Amino acid sequence: MRMTLKERRDRMSRRLFYSLFFTLPLTAVFGHKGVAPWLLIASLPAFVRGDFWQSVFGELFDKADIREPAFAAFLAISFFCFWILLSGIWSPKHHYALFSYVLAPALIGGSVVWYSLNLPGEWTYRLSAAFALSIVGGMIVLSFEGVTDGFLRRVLPPDEPGQSLARDLAGLGRGVTALAPALFPAAIIARTLWGRAAAAGILLFGVLAAFSNNITANAVAIALGLCVSLIAIRAPRRTLTAVVWLALGLLVTSPLLFAFLPVEAILETARNELSPTTQQFVSSWLHRLVAWQAISTRIIEGLPFGFGADFTRMWSLEAGMMTLPGAPGPVLAMTVHPHNIFLQIWLELGLPGVIAFGIAMYMSLKTLINAAPPAPVFAAAAGALAAILVSIMVEGSLWEVWRIAAMALAAMGVALCAALFEKLRVTPRGR
Repeated sequence: MRMTLKERRDRMSRRLFYSLFFTLPLTAVFGHKGVAPWLLIASLPAFVRGDFWQSVFGELFDKADIREPAFAAFLAISFFCFWILLSGIWSPKHHYALFSYVLAPALIGGSVVWYSLNLPGEWTYRLSAAFALSIVGGMIVLSFEGVTDGFLRRVLPPDEPGQSLARDLAGLGRGVTALAPALFPAAIIARTLWGRAAAAGILLFGVLAAFSNNITANAVAIALGLCVSLIAIRAPRRTLTAVVWLALGLLVTSPLLFAFLPVEAILETARNELSPTTQQFVSSWLHRLVAWQAISTRIIEGLPFGFGADFTRMWSLEAGMMTLPGAPGPVLAMTVHPHNIFLQIWLELGLPGVIAFGIAMYMSLKTLINAAPPAPVFAAAAGALAAILVSIMVEGSLWEVWRIAAMALAAMGVALCAALFEKLRVTPRGR
C-alpha cells in the first residue's frame, strides 16, 4: 500500500530529527555557537505539522482558561516578550528586536518539546537513545578540546592566531555551559535504557568537560545538578518545587542580596592577602561582584519600569575604567552585561518584567506537577533546572540566544524522558 503524503512527511521528519543528534557533538567544536542553529533545524519537523499548530495554539485560544497553568505560563511569557519590545521606547539603545531573542528560542523550544512528547513508540526509544548519546558525544568532544587547547578549533576556520583563538577557547567553555543542563535528562535516559554504569559514564564525561575547559561555574552547575537530581529520586515533587521556589526567591531578593555585599572589603583582602596567581584566577569574579553591587544600587532609580532592554551595555560605555586585583590592566567599571539574569530583569525591565518572569516560572512548575510524570522525570527536570540556575546567577544574559536555546535543549531531554517512561508503562519492552 502506497504511503500518503502525510505519512511520507512524518517519516522524513522523524529521520531528520534522528539524524540531527549525530551532528550535535560536531557543533560542540564551535562551543556555544552551534546550539541555537541546531535547535532551529530540529524544530522544523514540528513546524511542518498542522497538528502542532492546532494542538498548541488551537487549544490555547479555543479553550483558553487562565486557571490552566500552561495557558497562564504562555500568557506570562507573551507579556514578558511584549514588555521587552515596549521597553525599547525608553531604552537608550532602542533595540526593539530584542524581544525576538527570547520569543524565538521559547517558541522553538516549545516545538521540540511537543514533538518529543508526540512520537510513536519505537521512535521514542530511538530518539531518547540518540539524545543521550549526542550529549555524551558533545562532552567527549569538549573534553578533548579542553585537554588539547582546542585542537579541532585550530584546524577549522577561523584559523587566525591570537585573540580569535582565545575567543574560541572561551566559547568551548560556554559549550559545556550549553550542554550541562541536558546532562541530567540524558543520564536518566541512559539509566533507563542501559543501566547505572551508562548513566554514570555520561555524568563523568560532563565533569571531565567542565574541568578541562576551565570555567568554574560549569563544575558548580554540574555538581549542584547531580546533588539535586539524586535527592529528587527520593522526593521528586518536593525537590523540584524547592528548586523553583529557590529560583523565585532569588529573583525577588537578588537586588537586596548584592546591594549589601562588602565589595570594598573583599577587594582590599584580595589585594593584600592573595598571591598574584590567585588574584588572576579570581579577577573575573571580583569584576562580577563590583558590577552586581553597582547594578543593585541603581535598580531603584529605574523602578517601576526599568531602564529598558540592553541598558547595561550602554551604561558600560559611559562608566569609565577601574583597576582590579589580578587584572592585566584597567577594566570596564561596568560589565557589558550583568552576568546575572535576575538582576538584569530588575534593572532593564523593572517590576513588570520581574512579575511576568516569576509567573512564567511558577506556572511552568504547576504544568509539570499536573502532568504527574514518574520520579526520574522530576529528577531530570530538577537537575537541569539547578544547573540552569547557576548559569542564570553568575554568568547569564537575557540577550544571549544560545543560553535560552540551551534551556530548550534540556527541556527537550526532559520531554523525551517523560515520553520514554510513558511508552515503557503502556508497552513494556521485553529487552
